[in-house]
Amino acid sequence: MKSTLPAALCMVCLCVSSCSSDAPVDNPGGGGEAAAGGSSPSAGATATAGTSASGAGGTRPSGSGGTSPSTSGSAALAGEGGSDASGGMSEGGAGSESSGEAGQPSAGSPAAGDPQLPPIVGECPELKTGTVSVSGLSGISLQVGAKQPGGALVFYWHGTGSSANEVNLLIPSGVRQEILAEGGIIVSFDDSLGTGGDCSGTKTFSKDDFKIADQIAACAVRDHGIDPRRIYTTGCSAGGLQAGCMGAARSSYVAAVVPNSGGQVGQQAIQDPDHVPAVMTMHGGASDKVIVSFATTSAAYDERMSKAGSFVVNCNHGGGHCDAPAALYTAGWEFMKAHPFGVAPEPYDSGLPMSFPDYCAPY
Repeated sequence: MKSTLPAALCMVCLCVSSCSSDAPVDNPGGGGEAAAGGSSPSAGATATAGTSASGAGGTRPSGSGGTSPSTSGSAALAGEGGSDASGGMSEGGAGSESSGEAGQPSAGSPAAGDPQLPPIVGECPELKTGTVSVSGLSGISLQVGAKQPGGALVFYWHGTGSSANEVNLLIPSGVRQEILAEGGIIVSFDDSLGTGGDCSGTKTFSKDDFKIADQIAACAVRDHGIDPRRIYTTGCSAGGLQAGCMGAARSSYVAAVVPNSGGQVGQQAIQDPDHVPAVMTMHGGASDKVIVSFATTSAAYDERMSKAGSFVVNCNHGGGHCDAPAALYTAGWEFMKAHPFGVAPEPYDSGLPMSFPDYCAPY
């Protein structure tokens, strides 16, 4: 299936840390039409966490559908804990030395296996569709479904030189409509605080942006009924690297990570080694390269997270940069739904759903 991604976005500039911070970049994400979701699930279809997706695509047997944890409970608020790697990452690097952050006082003792959300600091944004400022960072795009308990929260990170609107160009409209129909929220960052270190070397986003994500997540759980076990992240190019970094740096509450031409160019310390998010990497072949090979960065992330205990699926669509087809992004959403925080047993132990493209395979 052809991707709805404009050709210009496939050329989005991504530099590693040796690049100049003022390198010229394209700006493909500002404006444009939302991607058509022809192969996406119908809007409003309610998914059951822990069950495999249905459909005619692919050739593999469906997963066993495991038993997912309850989605009605709330997460305890806790300090950040863990450690964030300091400084930018360089291509193929072994990662920066990590420096610990002082955790904030816990507001409760979570039950074993519960996600641990940081406490709310200051005021929460109004959770409605539009653009908001959170903790001093402006230009944060929210797409918000009607309030109901159990919705998902999806953080999207755009590529270098792009904008918050990229989420509408890459994630099929049917997927976005389903997230919202279930009471979910889609968050897309336009800008960055620019502090705390860098996961990609591009300075497109920074590690302190995760503190903004913390605030949004905690507010969304408290004020909009978001299920704390259904918090996910995805993104393209530098944003795909940011999503991969978030999966490690916020493993205490991120349930699953689906990078599109992302992965890692260094190693971010895993915040909570007792919970490593499920991972589904999407990437192309030889042409999926902008400074670095994203087949290589995806493989590096797959290996690292798998060794840490994550269930990992790798999908090589063979196309270009950030060129994941709509059917693959739809499978990515099915993967998220099947992997709420702490799901057990693994719902795909018996194989991937038949609806997944046949180029996807467990790592």
